[in-house]
Amino acid sequence: MFAIALGMTKLETLTVAISSIIFIGAFSWVSIKGDLRKIAEELIQENERD
Repeated sequence: MFAIALGMTKLETLTVAISSIIFIGAFSWVSIKGDLRKIAEELIQENERD
């Protein structure tokens, strides 16, 4: 719908869709990696205390 409103061709629409998927995937990966790093640090600190 949005692409049609802007008058984008099918190739442009496909390019935007692929770029969006890559961006969302990369953002999710960085977010998950950061969460895993925090969990790992907490586990290391708990093991050092024991």
